[in-house]
Amino acid sequence: MVDDATDDTSIDGAGLSRRSYLAAGVLGTGLAGGYAGYRGLRDDADDANDNAESNAPPASSRRAGPREDFLWLGAGLWQDEPIRENLYAFARRHDLAVVLVATHPDDGSLAEKLEAPMVAASEFGLDVWLNVGLLSEVPADRLATDGQAREAHLEQLRAVARRHGELFDGGRAICWQEAPVMGEWVEGGEWNEAAVQNLLEYGPEIFAAQAGAVREANDALEVGPFVHFPYIVDSKRPEVFAALADGFRDQDADPDFGFVDFYRGWYEKDVGSGPANAAVRSLVSNVRTELERPVFYLGQSHTVNPNHTPSKQSLRMNLRASLEAGAAGVGWYVRNGYVPTESGFDPFVPNVEGAEVDGDSVNTLTIARDRVLYAWLATLEAQDGFDAADAFDLWLIGDGFDFYDHRLAVRTAEGGEDGGDGESAWEYVGDIGGYADGDYPDGSMVTDRATVFRALDRERLLSGGELECRVETADDSEGADLLAAYAMPCDPDAYVAEQEAAALALGDDGGVDDAALEEVCLGRTTDGLALEPDERQQFTIPIADSDASSLRALCYPDHADVVQELASFEADAGVDRSARFDLWMRGSGLGESENLPAVVDGNGDKHASTDVGIVTATDSVALCYGLERDRFLADGLELAADGDGAVEAAYAMPYAGSTTFRPPARAADLLAEQPEEAEIYCLERVTRD
Repeated sequence: MVDDATDDTSIDGAGLSRRSYLAAGVLGTGLAGGYAGYRGLRDDADDANDNAESNAPPASSRRAGPREDFLWLGAGLWQDEPIRENLYAFARRHDLAVVLVATHPDDGSLAEKLEAPMVAASEFGLDVWLNVGLLSEVPADRLATDGQAREAHLEQLRAVARRHGELFDGGRAICWQEAPVMGEWVEGGEWNEAAVQNLLEYGPEIFAAQAGAVREANDALEVGPFVHFPYIVDSKRPEVFAALADGFRDQDADPDFGFVDFYRGWYEKDVGSGPANAAVRSLVSNVRTELERPVFYLGQSHTVNPNHTPSKQSLRMNLRASLEAGAAGVGWYVRNGYVPTESGFDPFVPNVEGAEVDGDSVNTLTIARDRVLYAWLATLEAQDGFDAADAFDLWLIGDGFDFYDHRLAVRTAEGGEDGGDGESAWEYVGDIGGYADGDYPDGSMVTDRATVFRALDRERLLSGGELECRVETADDSEGADLLAAYAMPCDPDAYVAEQEAAALALGDDGGVDDAALEEVCLGRTTDGLALEPDERQQFTIPIADSDASSLRALCYPDHADVVQELASFEADAGVDRSARFDLWMRGSGLGESENLPAVVDGNGDKHASTDVGIVTATDSVALCYGLERDRFLADGLELAADGDGAVEAAYAMPYAGSTTFRPPARAADLLAEQPEEAEIYCLERVTRD
């Protein structure tokens, strides 16, 4: 992918201009002194949903049937066997397809190149898609006009498609990659206007030939193109993709699906969250409209080359926007290398400047694992049929967890009532540890003290009243200590990062001090276990009867009541998050709700903030969560000149809700530390002299 290159092509010059209507700003806060409930929000919830502006396509036009989410594996991931095995185990337990990305070799066979990862995937019982036909070995004009070069290229596709058919019942072949950026759409592979013209001139014929070759060799493989986003989204050049789709029809080569990616940090850093959400929607909607086929979307969980790292809220908004637009499946990009975070509002698990990372296994998963897992947990939660009550998380707390030295397997219900020790009774779930070796400065979320496996199946693993685990430590390991293990509720809306899990379980002296976990865990063992090199060891977590289902009290100990109030509001009112916003007010004398100015709606009527939102307030800051956009932002944000408090500035921020709640102290930090990013991220700002 483009983001793997240190000399990545920038889209800044491509004209992704800032929207003129954007206002800017964000507000910091101190500790909340209290909150007011959402009684005023309930009454207008239905009207808000009816009147909220939406770019989502009609529900009737979206893909029917279950969503097909996928793991995108660049060559750097599938060639690294420990990383590949961990990702395959993740895909297996969450029913994800895996996409194997491979350029055509200058010599040798594409099928041989993909043999090992395909065979390994078949052993894991996975569905496999291929990203091939990237035009990496021959320019587009030659591929279209040189029969010998074209036949050599197509035979590579036939061979790998045939081998795929021997291993799998079906799948997908994604042709191209961000065309015309990747591949030689012009001699030498430069991304320029000539490449765009060659995509239009030669692309339909090339795709027709590629699809025909794949289908000839394996008619169970669906085939679709992967075109770069600036030639699809409304704000750029959507006419390019429209013309390309016409070309496919002229060639009688209708794709079976479309594939797209969009790493919103390129755009969001300059124009804010609203236009970025709109770009995601138009990207998916336009391809679906032009092709009349399913569309699969690959989003940003990594730090993109402008050194932008997404926030929890941006990850969630990205997911919602793609699904609202009808994406048939979603994945998250994992990039190679360590790129320090320099931009992005409230970045989640930032790549701290100054890290010195060792080894070849350096990617988003091994340096910022919680960011990848957070995106995936939100994605799993959005799948039809997912119920967090049917899942649990396994927290492993210790000392000295190294890079994939300790293979973890768990005993499954399929092992039988006799509890046999045969290999069929055990399922590999991943390796303990897994952060890339290196020297990480303060502020990094890398830790050797905790590994968390999320959204495991309660019925398969806990039905016997205990969780049995087995650890195999590599013979070249330096060893580690497992100090405690916990079966915890799975709560996608209250995510505890691995470093935070270690802090909750361990005292200042490094020993187990887990009083904070007693009331929320499903079961635990603190017996401890020395993980010695070249040894296989077992431990058991007894499972107690527990009604615990939420980790909110761990994530927000001072604001759990506010978050619960928001969650109740969202559940009861069926809230459309894109139709709401949060109002942040900064000033003095704001600690009492009666001191806050009224909020003026589009009709000029004044409303107390406690009647239209959920309020937390300190003397210097007040936050009002969940206001209606069409009611209070359609004609611009306006506050009445009343109340005893002095408001210096007010900001309309995207609605964070219970899933990405920011307490007042965090808001205060953001304003102080990221004033420019916060200014861009907000929807509107008003200031007073």
